[in-house]
Amino acid sequence: MEHWQNWIPILEREYALEMERAPQPCSEHANDHILRVLGRCITIGKKLNADLEILVAAAYFHDLGMHYAPARVHGRLSAEKAEPVLKRINFPEKKRDAVLLAIRTHDVSASSEDRKTIEAKILFDADKVDAFGVIGVLRYTRVVYGKLPIDFIIEDIEMRWEGLSFSETREAARDDYQYSKDYFVQLKKELGVGTHGLDLDLVFTQNHE
Repeated sequence: MEHWQNWIPILEREYALEMERAPQPCSEHANDHILRVLGRCITIGKKLNADLEILVAAAYFHDLGMHYAPARVHGRLSAEKAEPVLKRINFPEKKRDAVLLAIRTHDVSASSEDRKTIEAKILFDADKVDAFGVIGVLRYTRVVYGKLPIDFIIEDIEMRWEGLSFSETREAARDDYQYSKDYFVQLKKELGVGTHGLDLDLVFTQNHE
């Protein structure tokens, strides 16, 4: 077993404890999302010779802030919540700043220049591609659809794709990206020009009456 793997059960336990303490658990950023991001971080990290110890810690704690104040801008709050956890579990002190940087800069408020390490860039990519593919469509329909125009979803998908840091990420996510984009482009077309986030249940009911 590689050294970074020893941290998985510890981080898993601490993440579960943090979720128990969180006042507003966000289902879209819960354990299943964390594990998908973790898996991508490990895959991309191995390809790019990144520090997997930093990546696994950042993956587990990158969305802690979402469970206190759900918002697109949550990286800084997540880092604040993660810092005492890293100290409590005696995570290597020389690597803590790198973990916190990755967490702090993984949301839309940070620029590519803010993500100064390879690990920060990998976490950003691994998180953003969770909006692609079948799971991505499900997440958009649960969280965004009905609240914002379909054009917003299409633009968000494109923005995520264009902002990815590595060709390795694009290569792995290309089909899922195209699936998500095509889905909402076709949905907009079928609903008609000018449709702004109709309720899915209402649309389906009307079409089957």
